Parts: sequence; C-alpha cells; structure tokens
Amino acid sequence: MPYTISEIIVLFFIYSIIGWLWETCYCSIKDRHYDYRGFLFGPYCPIYGFAVTTILICTHDVQNNIFLLFIVGIIVATLFEFVASLFLEKVFHIRLWDYSKLWGNIQGRVAPVISLFWGVGVVFLVKFIQPFVQSLVNIEERDTHGWLAVGITIVMGIDTILTIISVERFHTTTRMWDEHINSFIERVRVRVESRMSEKGKLKVGDWHHSVIQHFNELRPQPLSWNHKRFLRSFPKLKVLDAPKFMEIKKDILKKES
Repeated sequence: MPYTISEIIVLFFIYSIIGWLWETCYCSIKDRHYDYRGFLFGPYCPIYGFAVTTILICTHDVQNNIFLLFIVGIIVATLFEFVASLFLEKVFHIRLWDYSKLWGNIQGRVAPVISLFWGVGVVFLVKFIQPFVQSLVNIEERDTHGWLAVGITIVMGIDTILTIISVERFHTTTRMWDEHINSFIERVRVRVESRMSEKGKLKVGDWHHSVIQHFNELRPQPLSWNHKRFLRSFPKLKVLDAPKFMEIKKDILKKES
C-alpha cells in the first residue's frame, strides 16, 4: 500500500473539498445562479474523494509514464463513475447525471468524451496537484499523528447518516406529491367528463398547467431546504419512483419559493 490509512482518509477529505469547490463554481457559472453542490450536507463531494484516492493508489506504479497514466486514469475513472451511478440508482433510487445525449454512452452513466476528460484530468492531477497536496498531508501526519483522520471520519460519518435520513424523507415526500398529483389529475378528468355533452370530445387539457394553477388543492408535505437544494443544484436529477413530480419540479419549486 503506497499510503497509510490516515493518509488516504486525509487525501479523500481534501479532494472531496476540492471537488465540491470545482463543481460549485463551475455549475454556478454555467447555471447563472448559486448551486450548492454535493450529495452530503457539508461542503465536500465524496465521489471526488473516493475517485481520486482510488486513482492515486491504482496509478502509483505508472505515474512516471504519462501515456500509461493517461490510459489507466481513463479506465479507473470510467469504472468508478459507472459503479457510482449504479450505486446511487440502486440504493437511493436517484440519478445525479445523465450522458444519454452523448455519443457512445453506456446507459447514460459514462461516455467516451467524459472518459477522455477524466484521463487528461488524472495526468494533470498526478503531475501538478498531488505533489503539493501530498506535502500538506505529510505536514499534517507529522503534527497530528493521524488524529485529523479520526475527526474527519466522525464528522463525515455523521453527515452520511443525516443525508441518508434526508434522502429517505425526500423519497417519501416526492411519492406523496406524485400520489396527490395523480389524484388531482383524476379529479380534473371526472369534473371535465361530467360537464361534457354526450357528443363532446373528452379533452382534459394541459394537466401540467392545471396542477400548478390549483397548487393549493394538493397540500402535500412541503419540501425541506435540503430537498429544494437537490432539485435546484442537480437539474438532471431523476427520482425514479416519482415521475409526475419530476415532470413539474421547476413549477413546484417556484410555488414553494
């Protein structure tokens, strides 16, 4: 093992913060409004921490060969991204990114152009960023003797538990919205049908508009701050067990603002 356990934890934490800063700045500029990125409550994205520490360990023996570093970086990063997407979908029933519109994508989870980006990123990371970060980790290891790693584990562990609880509530809330929306659509259909003449053609109209127009009739459980953050910060977010809710999420957010 090229790194000690405490080094891996601290590296994981540092790159989780760097990943959060990168995503928050990039997405805020792209979307023209502040996006508080990250799956957890804190200002860090564990997926970057896991990915970078995995890459550093797997590429340790080829870091002096740029071509091999590039190839191994592509393979490891792509596999990690695929597994992470699958994990989020199977465990939390959500999708945070979708590459379905990119050429050569696999189930919308990974795509060649993204993998090439990761390959270049890995080379830049190992050659230019990691030496500086490692020097900071060496100082930390010398001064705290691994206690910082213990603190990081406790803080992020608690954050993970709270996030899991929040996500479960999010699913409960979105399913309730879905049930209310479906119920409302049925009430609209019955109302329209009862007022139609026998020769008239049944036309419920735009249910999307009707649901928003009669928003107060729904009265489902309101969205929490964290739930609203998920919806605003992840425009490609999909809640697989609440399709109707996802179709009108922007309008619901406007009404709840």
